[in-house]
Amino acid sequence: MNNGITNIDEGMLLEKIKAGDEATLKSLYEHHRNRFIGWFFKNYSIDKENAIELYQRAFTILFLNFKEEKITTLDSSIETYLFGIGKNLIRANLRIRKSSSLENIPESIMAIHDFKEKQELTHRQEVVRSILKRIKEPCKTILELYYFRNFSMESIARDMGYKSDSVAKKKKCQCLQKIRKDLQELAEQQ
Repeated sequence: MNNGITNIDEGMLLEKIKAGDEATLKSLYEHHRNRFIGWFFKNYSIDKENAIELYQRAFTILFLNFKEEKITTLDSSIETYLFGIGKNLIRANLRIRKSSSLENIPESIMAIHDFKEKQELTHRQEVVRSILKRIKEPCKTILELYYFRNFSMESIARDMGYKSDSVAKKKKCQCLQKIRKDLQELAEQQ
């Protein structure tokens, strides 16, 4: 690696990330930035601005996952992990766009998250907010990890103690179906 991180093994690099070493974080950020942006620009046909935003989100997730010790070791390189986060973010975005029957639910969930900053909700968002308050565990945690914290299904499965990411995916789907059913019942009552 270059930019001041050439001679540091990845184990030491992870420790410096966890410690919040700003010089290491800056070097790591700059080291992977251009390759990441170029690769996603080329392979996913996204514009440069979106590739830059994707990189910033992916790097932030990488940092938080190590800082909060959600990930303590890697089976791959930091670069591979960072690119994996980027791919998961793009896939999640594509799933949201392609999912016609559940399309409005993730958007509403994200809109509720934005409420903290905007302090303004539409009627539809108020309805979803009331449903989210009633969601029981483990659905609440799964949906928060996936939609608000951008965890991969593998990470969710590991954190929640599920056998595999397939089990976590099935549980997330069941949770979304429950929300959709609750939304339909509320719509019928009005």
